[in-house]
Amino acid sequence: MQKQKHLLFARNVFLFIIFVIFGVIIVTEKSAGILTPKIQEEMDAYIENNYSSITNSINKKDAKYNKTIYKRKIVSKENKNHYFYIIYKNKKIKDTYKEDYLEGKNLLNHIKKTLEKEITNTTNLNTKVKINTTLNNYTKSVQERIIKEDNLKELKFYTIEKEIIIDNWNSKDITEEIHNIIAKYYNNKITPKSYTITITNKKDITESIRISNLTENFLINTSKEQIIDDIIKDKNSTILKENKIEYKYLN
Repeated sequence: MQKQKHLLFARNVFLFIIFVIFGVIIVTEKSAGILTPKIQEEMDAYIENNYSSITNSINKKDAKYNKTIYKRKIVSKENKNHYFYIIYKNKKIKDTYKEDYLEGKNLLNHIKKTLEKEITNTTNLNTKVKINTTLNNYTKSVQERIIKEDNLKELKFYTIEKEIIIDNWNSKDITEEIHNIIAKYYNNKITPKSYTITITNKKDITESIRISNLTENFLINTSKEQIIDDIIKDKNSTILKENKIEYKYLN
C-alpha cells in the first residue's frame, strides 16, 4: 500500500512538472506573438539608423520567432535572392548585412549555381564557375548588372573551371584541346573573365597540371603552342609572364 502511494505521488509530481513545462512554453509563445510588433518597430528603427541609404530599395518581411530569437528577412526590391537578416536576441539587435548584402554572399551563391546550370546546358560541357570576388569589390555599374542578373554569361566577372583528360600528352594536342574548349564557350557567347583548365594525362593520371588566367585571347594567340610547351616542360618562361598565365603541377 505504501509503495502504491509513493508511485502515485511520483506520477503526480511528474505530471505537474510536464504541465508546468508546457504552460511555460505556451505562455512564452503567446507572449512572443504579442511582442512581435514592438520588436519589428525596434528593427525598423535599427535599419533607419544604420542603413538609411537602402531603405527605399528593400522590402521588410515580417519577423519570425523561434527559440527566443526574432529573425527578419530584408530583401532587395530588384532581386529576391539578394537579402540579409536582422536578428533580435536577449534585447540586442545584430544583422548579417555585411556578409549577405554588401558582399552579396546569398546572391552570388545563387548566381554561381545558375551560371553553372545554364552554361552546362548550353554547351554540354560539365562546367564549374567561380565568382572572383565579393559584390562590393565590383564597380557600381557591374554591381547593378549582377543584381539584375542581366545576361551574366557575357559579363566578365567570373572564372570558368574545367577539367579535361588528354589522350596524347604533347603540346600540339593539348593546345588543340584547350583551344576547342574555349572556342565552344566563346561561340555560345559565354565570355568569362578567365579560364582555369586542369589537364590530366590519360595514360598517367598522376600527371596533372592546373593552368590559370587563360582568356579568350588564347584563341588568336600565335604563341599558344609555345605557351603550352613551356608549361608541360615546367619552364617558367618569359612568354608565360608576358601573357600572365600561371600553372601548377598537381599530385
